[in-house]
Amino acid sequence: MAKRKKKKTLIFNPHSLSVQESKKSRKAIVWNILSYILVGGIFFGFAILLYPFISSEALMLKKDIISMENQYKYLSKKVGDLGLVLQDIHNRDADLYRLIFEAEPPLSMAHIKNNVEPLYNSDATKIVLETSQKIDSLSIALYNQSKSFDQIYYLAKQKNEILASMPSILPVNKTQAKLFSGFGPRKHPIYKDLRLHTGIDFAGPIGTPIYSTGSGTVIEAGSPQGYSGYGILCVIDHSFGYKTLYGHMSKIVVRQGQKVKRGDLIGFIGATGDATGAHLHYEVWVNDKKVNPVYYFFGDISPEEYKKIYEKAQEINQSMS
Repeated sequence: MAKRKKKKTLIFNPHSLSVQESKKSRKAIVWNILSYILVGGIFFGFAILLYPFISSEALMLKKDIISMENQYKYLSKKVGDLGLVLQDIHNRDADLYRLIFEAEPPLSMAHIKNNVEPLYNSDATKIVLETSQKIDSLSIALYNQSKSFDQIYYLAKQKNEILASMPSILPVNKTQAKLFSGFGPRKHPIYKDLRLHTGIDFAGPIGTPIYSTGSGTVIEAGSPQGYSGYGILCVIDHSFGYKTLYGHMSKIVVRQGQKVKRGDLIGFIGATGDATGAHLHYEVWVNDKKVNPVYYFFGDISPEEYKKIYEKAQEINQSMS
């Protein structure tokens, strides 16, 4: 088997301008080895010296990342809590509109309902993005809520006018006419079937005075078209969404377009139209929806009297028209 020849290293000799075989001395070889060992030792020494610092920095960085994640989770939870508080404020705001001003709240919180839950078990990037979105959503909701409070302030300034316009008294003198039939399903006096009675009936002698239950403007007077069965009637627009109707009158003393105040005489009880006896059919409309008039009798009767009227209005009997 032939011996493997060692590779020769050739170098160029600039003095003789020839290529010669490189011959390294033992001293050069040893020096090269020592230089490698020295350089490696230096790097190893630096690594040993810097390791505690590098390890400490890495540990601190890891702690900072964990702390940041916990902070964002806490922030996300606080934003969620704020969303719930804002939702509660909105609900109270809505109740204020409905109960005091009897109007629907102008704004909705639907756009933040899905953004109020705190985030857990999420990576840092997702937490940051979701929290940012929730803060944007809360900013919009807070702006809308401030606009709603502006509207409440505007309505509050008009409250005296609203209260003056709202129908709030009995349309007849309680000693001269009595509530006979209430609002809701009642037996029709002519057709004998159960129908929705859209007002309440006060039975009294023909000629019993009828009064406007709130300030407003007469928009219908007499026997206008579109009010079949009501006989001689009067419709008053009280503004702010309120209207009242007075039907089956024997005589009317106001005209269309006339301004009236609460308690003004507008006509007299009769039996005109589809009526089986002398009575007043009285209706209250809120935003053109017919509602139970009994809920608006709080201006001139005692709690005990209101209780009796309310209980009487709940009886399911035969109406008079």
